[in-house]
Amino acid sequence: MHSVSPYLFRCYNKELRGRQDQRYSTLDNIGPHDLYLLLERFITRNSGTYKILEETKQVYQFSDMNYDPNKREISGWFNVGSYGIKTEIINVDTGDVDFEKAQNNAEIIRHYVHFFVPRGFNEAMAFMHAYRGIGIKTLFYSLFSNYFQQITHLVIQMNPLAYDNAVNAWLDATAKEIRLTKFVGLTDIADQVQQLGHHEQELIIKPPRNNGLGKLRDYMTPGSERLAAIEIIGEYGSQIKTVVEINGKKKTFSIGRHSSTPLCEIELSEDVILIEGVPQFDSICNWVKGIIIEYSVTMYPGLNIEVA
Repeated sequence: MHSVSPYLFRCYNKELRGRQDQRYSTLDNIGPHDLYLLLERFITRNSGTYKILEETKQVYQFSDMNYDPNKREISGWFNVGSYGIKTEIINVDTGDVDFEKAQNNAEIIRHYVHFFVPRGFNEAMAFMHAYRGIGIKTLFYSLFSNYFQQITHLVIQMNPLAYDNAVNAWLDATAKEIRLTKFVGLTDIADQVQQLGHHEQELIIKPPRNNGLGKLRDYMTPGSERLAAIEIIGEYGSQIKTVVEINGKKKTFSIGRHSSTPLCEIELSEDVILIEGVPQFDSICNWVKGIIIEYSVTMYPGLNIEVA
């Protein structure tokens, strides 16, 4: 239901010398500009009153932002809603219509965002929260990339930061369970996924006791039996997730052909507190900081990047 997707900021500058893969600006030294300060100014100018984007029928604003210039982190809420269609809002307990949302009303969802711009590097991290598959990366990137280009006359890249490029330990961790949503055809699927283990009534496939379901990496390898099994399961459900555990920590990833960005969507753990369905700020902030530490240790070994 709630997830966070990690992205990597990079800024290609053809004017820099060296090989093509070396022509990325250091993000705290993009000419006279610093990506951290550009993000801070962009967010500030889009805070307060809601802005309207008529082309996509969206409204948006940033709120309750936290800035840490020493650790070079920015975190807070990107509040986004859509308008343009009349709907009824019902009470799920009674089934009665509580009120009608007019065509010019927008339901606002609070999305957590977190940016980390380490000094002296040509890459930075961004984490975007999504709810029920509804995210804000496209909107954010459209707005910020235009602002960035106007200021620097360069293009900012914002690509998925896949775990296989940063934390291989998770890929080599043993899968503990496979979760299937919108499950149909229990008998047939049980026959077709025997190599994965047994299934439970809760629609969770688990291995025999004291065993595992293979490495998470196995489910991402083209031609592997486990990926083939995931594709079979995909015929019966709308989303497939796998849970891995390493050093006592669990993470849930979306996998299979129903996921357009495998290993780039991380489901919130049980450590993140929800208040009326919205992640509590401190708990989701601390959880994301933990992920940043995992990335930093693997991406910048021995450099002791200060985070959290």
